Amino acid sequence: MTYNKNIDIMKGISILFVVIIHSLKDDTLRSIGGPFFILQAVPVFLIISGYNHSQSYTRSGILSLKDFYRPYMLLKKFYRLLPIALIVYALQAAVTPDERSFFFYLIGRGGFGGYYISIMIQAIFILPILFWFSRKTTPLIMLGGSFIINLFYEYSFYYWEFPSYLYRLLVFRYFFALALGVWYFFDRNRSYSKKLTLVAAFFSVCYLISVHYFEWSVPFYSFGTSWRGQNPLSFFYALFLFHLGLTCFSTKSPSVIIDSLVFIGKRSYAIFIVQMVYFWSISYYIKWPEYYFLLDLMVSCTLGVGLFYIDNRYISGKIKAYL
Repeated sequence: MTYNKNIDIMKGISILFVVIIHSLKDDTLRSIGGPFFILQAVPVFLIISGYNHSQSYTRSGILSLKDFYRPYMLLKKFYRLLPIALIVYALQAAVTPDERSFFFYLIGRGGFGGYYISIMIQAIFILPILFWFSRKTTPLIMLGGSFIINLFYEYSFYYWEFPSYLYRLLVFRYFFALALGVWYFFDRNRSYSKKLTLVAAFFSVCYLISVHYFEWSVPFYSFGTSWRGQNPLSFFYALFLFHLGLTCFSTKSPSVIIDSLVFIGKRSYAIFIVQMVYFWSISYYIKWPEYYFLLDLMVSCTLGVGLFYIDNRYISGKIKAYL
């Protein structure tokens, strides 16, 4: 379990795609084939989280659920996630020219990916259960159960018409994506895993084509939202992209592009925080044209890198020193 540069490359590509998602209109994204690469950014991020957390648990030698939820273990997960977000949310609430409060942003209702932090906080508590269950039974049983739970979540919100803000804030909308990351960590070297990934990814591609380009009506909540096609039936394709990224990227020889993506990937969370506030601020006051997407990328990455260094030196870095 040595450092794999390909993980950071995938994170770098994914965060650039997140910015592009918020820059371009849905019709534009569809016209350039966005559902098959750009719109897969968040599912890939969640699969990476499942995989990385499983690596972390294994390195730590944790076996019992009690050990997973020790305060020290939870603090190690929270110190890079929460402090920087709380500061930015407070700033966002302070400059909001209406009645929106700090709590409004804290629970992820500010838009442009605000839900992601809420989901990642919940994932810190959910992933140990997926990991532990994989060890106690089999990873494949865990995967099947997660698939059913995620499908039930989609159908429940569709059938009972629960509010959209609640749907977007709960981790169960990406429950199966997290489980895929955990499953891949355990079963990636088994003989059937590659075949299962390829066959399931083919059906996910067919599903994505039907949903995005033929307006296929399915009884899932995500179909009628901006997350169209992001549900358990499409996550197999995101796993296939993750598999390709983990095994096919060449990182042996130096490359300006590869090194740049690694640099961005290591700072992807800070870039995400910045782009969230950046797009919210712009959209609140003006209608920002989509052909400025290169400017959006430059501003988000530049300010995100700056925020990363501030956080690492004065906020999270200080907290880590006491852990």
